[in-house]
Amino acid sequence: MDLTPHAAALRRLTRTDPDPRVRHRADGLLLVAGGLSLTEAAHRVGCARNSLRSWATRFLADGRDGLADRARQGRPPKLDGRARRLLAAALRSDPLRHGYPVAVWTVADLTDLLGRTGWAVSPATVYRTLRAMGYRYRRPRHDLRHRQDAEAVASAKHALAELQKRGLLTTPPATEAAPSPASGSSTWTSATCTPTPTWRRSGSAAASR
Repeated sequence: MDLTPHAAALRRLTRTDPDPRVRHRADGLLLVAGGLSLTEAAHRVGCARNSLRSWATRFLADGRDGLADRARQGRPPKLDGRARRLLAAALRSDPLRHGYPVAVWTVADLTDLLGRTGWAVSPATVYRTLRAMGYRYRRPRHDLRHRQDAEAVASAKHALAELQKRGLLTTPPATEAAPSPASGSSTWTSATCTPTPTWRRSGSAAASR
């Protein structure tokens, strides 16, 4: 490869280019343009001979841009578009419909759901993906307003009914010591339950179930 016709351009790069990597590589190529072998020039600038040959090839093809670092592709995401769509759809649905006896999705349950459909990833990966998708986990405020929350009461009754239907929760006899399921769910919700934590997209006031 003959770099002699490019000596002036290489000299300008060694003096004026703002990128120190480009200046360093142009230095080596300028030595080659001045008559040194690749081995000698590489030794002078402290690089491998093959690296200097590669820079020469790139410079002859692309000029100054050939001496600059090329954009490196990052590691592809472990969860692709299909997996992200599955997560978004799950968060809009009831976990009970997917066979999880809970009222709200957890990262562990979402990780298990992905594993069932072909994505074997860690909970940390799922959490990072949810964050990247704009979802945030909103914890309940510790106050008593939820005791008047009819929607929370209805949600709790639905969850209890589904658990009983699936045989995951036994129904105690309706006595004074053990109230019926209907009254029990109301008492349990109003006395001991806090508002259900939710996954929400950033900037959205609506909970994603």
